[in-house]
Amino acid sequence: MGQLVSNKSLLFSSRPLAVGVLADAAALEHFTSLDPVNRENLCDVAELRLDQLKIPAADLRAALAGNTVPLLLTARHPAEGGQAPEDPAARAAMLEPLLDLATLIDVELRSAAQMQGTMQKARAAGVAVVGSFHDFQATPADEVLRGAVNFAQQAGLDSVKLATYLNTQDDLTRLMKLAGETHRLRLSVMGMGPWGRVSRLVLAKCGSLLNYGFIGASNAPGQWPVARLKEILAEL
Repeated sequence: MGQLVSNKSLLFSSRPLAVGVLADAAALEHFTSLDPVNRENLCDVAELRLDQLKIPAADLRAALAGNTVPLLLTARHPAEGGQAPEDPAARAAMLEPLLDLATLIDVELRSAAQMQGTMQKARAAGVAVVGSFHDFQATPADEVLRGAVNFAQQAGLDSVKLATYLNTQDDLTRLMKLAGETHRLRLSVMGMGPWGRVSRLVLAKCGSLLNYGFIGASNAPGQWPVARLKEILAEL
């Protein structure tokens, strides 16, 4: 099955998109039990957390037969909240067998150099690459955040995702400013922690493209249930 929605149409969306995170077998079972219309009503994009699902590619392919919701594939590095091995070859082996099902893949900025081969294969298959940066303790200084965006541009990535822990209102204000600026790449910006839920709505209004919510159980502090998130985003 090829890409059902082009990466270009997603990355140039004029509205914020709700990403439903599929992080365990129960969430995947719920998602695949829905008919196509209800799946599309649930979320705009479904993220397969391959590192947490730990389901063989052949079984995932069978479960997703006939799926029409764009898929984002992620095999997250353990240093950024994932359960995949540190070895980039092992993470590539999780992503590459399913590239033909994907519209997007996520590769941490820290892994961009080591995973160039996977990124090239993705682009050859018409799959866009999102470069991601996570900080689960704080929101780094503006120079660090802008440095991440600049690095993503220089690395030839198609989009960049920044997820940081918000300790203060000022942290949120700084992310709002970043999300509201014009960049060569589309940004997806979100907060975690006590300010997380508020931030995901405000930052979507400021221009954050991909806005993550959970299907089943939350896998990050500050997330909304994706169905509710999608409803609210439609009203912004």
